[in-house]
Amino acid sequence: MPRSAVPAPWRAAAGGRLFLAVCLLLGGLMTDAVAGPAPEFGTLATPDGATLRTAWWRPAAPARGTVTLLTGRCEYLEKYQEVAEDWLARGYQVFSLDWRGQGLSSRPLSDRQKCHVSDYAVHVSDLTRWLDTVVKPKEIGPTVLYAHSMGGLIGLRYLIDQPGRFAAVVLSAPMVDINTDPWPRFLAEMLSRGAGAFGFATSYAFGQSDYDPAVDGAFEGNAVTGDPVRFRRIHDGYRANPDLRLGGVTFGWLTASFRAQAIVAMPGALQDVRVPVLMLTAPDDRLVPAETQALLCRRLHDCTVKLYPESRHDIMAERDTIRTRAWQDIDKFLAHTLDVSGK
Repeated sequence: MPRSAVPAPWRAAAGGRLFLAVCLLLGGLMTDAVAGPAPEFGTLATPDGATLRTAWWRPAAPARGTVTLLTGRCEYLEKYQEVAEDWLARGYQVFSLDWRGQGLSSRPLSDRQKCHVSDYAVHVSDLTRWLDTVVKPKEIGPTVLYAHSMGGLIGLRYLIDQPGRFAAVVLSAPMVDINTDPWPRFLAEMLSRGAGAFGFATSYAFGQSDYDPAVDGAFEGNAVTGDPVRFRRIHDGYRANPDLRLGGVTFGWLTASFRAQAIVAMPGALQDVRVPVLMLTAPDDRLVPAETQALLCRRLHDCTVKLYPESRHDIMAERDTIRTRAWQDIDKFLAHTLDVSGK
């Protein structure tokens, strides 16, 4: 992306970089509720002046393979400590990053609470740069893409251009659609595009606001997980380091998300993706419609859907009984896939 096309807020001044460095240090020192090997935190500079925070978890013994873990909207690296440890126990090294606009990576707006991106091409570019410059030099064995929610959408956009990059793909509730209730999706798309056309792309979409610990941190009625301990652990991270907090989405984020979903759903868009895919889906997901996930799976050359009826949106943040079944499905999938592929 040409530097001239980059919004000014990304062009961090020295003071901004110093602030980000302090945030990175705080993130590395944050005490996780899950005890285990801490990752090696790092940073990756992008050509347009943003800084991405990265993490690398290494197993005690030599790794048998590599996992690239793509997080969901408003998430942060420390939230995935438990999932990373699950992969470590299986002998994989794990790489992940905070997407720009969330976690402790650069944020595009002066109001850090707003979740905003102008185009998912920005995320795909960041993902490509991270894979090529951070992951590839340290890659060992077969590489598995594990992606949750928004990370799944970004991963699918990447696969359109690089269909043979991974030996296997595991998608957890990929954000290939958005539940726009009470608005019909077509109306939500029209409203978000119209708001952008009138100069409100960086304004909160209707019903969105800053992170509120009293509201967003309340377990009762949440759409993410039915496990109160893991839910509390997520929000403990926000309490320990308020710089991790992220509020609702902007009209611009909605428009960019709808556009990325439309690209992935285009006839033939995924025809070259031959890599085996396992899709973990919660039928009653209130955030990403399960039927759209299943439809996308049918469009892929080799995709299997596994359903978890008792789960909410974030299957790996769910109760142990649900997580255990999900890991059994992943283990079986990878044992078959990596053996059959010979990778």
